[in-house]
Amino acid sequence: MESRMRNDRRVVVTGLGAVSPYGIGVDVYWQGLLSGISRIAPVASFDNRGYRSILGAAVPEAVSQQAESQWNDRATGFMAMAVQEALSMAHAGPVFKSTDRVGCVLGSLCAGIDNLIRVADAYHNDRKLLASFQTRTAQVNYQLQLLANEHNFTGPTSMVSTACASTTDAIGYGADLIRHGECDAVVVGGGDTLAELIHAGFNSLFSITTTEPRPFDTGRDGFAIGEGGGALYLETLERALARGAKPLVEIKGYGLSNTAFHLTATSDDGSGEALAVGRALADAGLKATQVDYINTHGTATRHNDQSEMQAIQRIFGEHTKHILASSNKPMIGHCMGAAGAMEAISTVLTLLKQTVPPTPYTRGDEPLCAFDLVTGKPRSTNIRHAISESFGFGGACSCAVFSALDAA
Repeated sequence: MESRMRNDRRVVVTGLGAVSPYGIGVDVYWQGLLSGISRIAPVASFDNRGYRSILGAAVPEAVSQQAESQWNDRATGFMAMAVQEALSMAHAGPVFKSTDRVGCVLGSLCAGIDNLIRVADAYHNDRKLLASFQTRTAQVNYQLQLLANEHNFTGPTSMVSTACASTTDAIGYGADLIRHGECDAVVVGGGDTLAELIHAGFNSLFSITTTEPRPFDTGRDGFAIGEGGGALYLETLERALARGAKPLVEIKGYGLSNTAFHLTATSDDGSGEALAVGRALADAGLKATQVDYINTHGTATRHNDQSEMQAIQRIFGEHTKHILASSNKPMIGHCMGAAGAMEAISTVLTLLKQTVPPTPYTRGDEPLCAFDLVTGKPRSTNIRHAISESFGFGGACSCAVFSALDAA
């Protein structure tokens, strides 16, 4: 595949921030992943009676209450906390001087949905409309507006909503803004919540597990919805070194595609998903044999796992058996639009720590599962190049390539 037209500016990650079902902070998130202990449990944030499955992975109640009270929307609050941590780690904030060279690209599937339901309920019950801030917080782009104001992001800003691929697309778009000279730095990521309406919808599709998520297992029966927020601070390598910041990893490439197959189903042969992965590798200038690790989409639904396994086989062929792989979703749930950012952060940490977190519950006994799925306990290894995959409803497919930086 031919690489997309690109600039030679190298893009690095210098800051990370996370709010996850384990709590606040990247270190808390990473230690939770290494533990292999799942945060999936019966949902307590809404009445779960009457649903086929009552399981989900919620952010701790104290953190959720803080997000709601301080930012009037949980998804926005999760993202705001994550951005604060990412800027602090990058030594790049918290407030920027007026400049059009710092941008922000976020993604979300259902941010603001709880507030939207409250506004709709007030309208249909002939009550006075809620306060203006409540109608404002019902918008999916509320978190983008708030963060731009809070941190003075006066460069290009955008909100992406491509289902479960939303924040992987946000990462790729942000990297492109830097590579093509539109920005010198971009904050990317997004937040989403465990909302009852989304839980109900996936229950109706029989996508929610009644036991536990077991990706790439012959007995798999679905995922559990999670929630949280993830942020990455991207900038040029030159800028990072000039200001004394520590580059963590390099974003080497990014690819996207659409399966053009079905609104709620993945492709039947993995071809659409493979196209995104192939484009990402071409953009990165890497051969398939150079990839050491895949953070899989790994939803543990029968069709999604099958499409992903077929796509991996299409791209990597015989090299597949040499690739380490894992899925974060059995531990933190499927964080909807925020999943891509959360899994990208996990991929960055895997490169930094040279350790792959385990994937609990699964036996990895699906015949198509030709890669080396890490189970049981973390595995220390040598990883140079890694990819993070996201495949969403509507056929949206995204893949980001991260690489370790040379010591020089």
